[in-house]
Amino acid sequence: MTSTSSTDHTAEVTDLQEHTRQDGETSAQNPANPRDDDHDGAGHIELAHSLEVDSSDTDSGLGDDYQSALTRSLSSSAVDYRYENGRRYHAYDDGEAYYLPNDDDEADRLAQDLQHHVWRKTLGGALYLSLIPKTGELSVLDVGTGTGIWAIEFAEEHPSARVLGTDLSPIQPEWVPANCKFEVDNAEADWVYNEKFDFIHGRMLCLGIHDWPRFFRQCWDHLKPGGWLEVQEVILPIFCDDGSAAPDSALLQWGDLVKEAAQKGGIDGAASLKFSEMLRAQGFMVMREEPIKWALGHWPKGKLQKEIGAYTHQNILQALNGVTMALFTKQLAWSREAAEMFLVEARKDINDPKKHCYVRL
Repeated sequence: MTSTSSTDHTAEVTDLQEHTRQDGETSAQNPANPRDDDHDGAGHIELAHSLEVDSSDTDSGLGDDYQSALTRSLSSSAVDYRYENGRRYHAYDDGEAYYLPNDDDEADRLAQDLQHHVWRKTLGGALYLSLIPKTGELSVLDVGTGTGIWAIEFAEEHPSARVLGTDLSPIQPEWVPANCKFEVDNAEADWVYNEKFDFIHGRMLCLGIHDWPRFFRQCWDHLKPGGWLEVQEVILPIFCDDGSAAPDSALLQWGDLVKEAAQKGGIDGAASLKFSEMLRAQGFMVMREEPIKWALGHWPKGKLQKEIGAYTHQNILQALNGVTMALFTKQLAWSREAAEMFLVEARKDINDPKKHCYVRL
């Protein structure tokens, strides 16, 4: 987990990545704002630096139960959806801005908030790691808010804060806390907010951001002095350390192909490896990094890692088609039928408990 700060901004960038300095969450703090009891955040938590296979996995270790109104700014293009390969997509930039669908199947996946649940488990139950004040009128921006769950829970936990969530698709719930609102917006367009923020948050934006230095520059320009930025990102592709999944296995091939297709679309699936460099170039000071891994399945040792793995397994199963279709058909020239046949084999790998694959963040 890395921390970054600037001479007049504090930015926590949570970048779940792994590189020669290991996977990490990137965060930032202004040296003029040392940590004390007046700051919120997860504090010291034990993160999954490595995953150890549980060779005695006869039990999952999870127990029997394992298994104000909405304010929107809606343009006509926000609901002028496109339909391809049996899926519905937003209409911004003919779908080139973001490759995942926004149809009922994707809404159902997001509505379960499995990914959000895994993030809270990973962060020790917290919503963020940034050392923002516990009290006071904070102005908060959640970029790529999705279902809005993070923004809603932050607003509930910080009733004095003003929280704005933005996304390409208007899929947020109708009833939210009075101090929370949502707008349809493209994070890669010019930001025209009338205010600066104390805290900017974004996560899992990797298939939607083409120009990370520009994104960080816009965050910098819209942070108040002493403000924090926290970005939580995955790094492509899928990994396996012990050889239990062969390099030519369908799942590992899928991860490689997603990364290749994204690259052809102008997206670097491993951009988080360079976040520290980008942030320093913008003026932030990187302060802290720790490795984080999410297993695909309940194969690792430890109840917490089994639970995270089980949720991640279910989340990626549900996301597989949505991640694949637009990227493979638009960027790799695959047919829908070829992609669907390939996904049959990838699902077999995901469901095989003997294959110890994981996601690096």
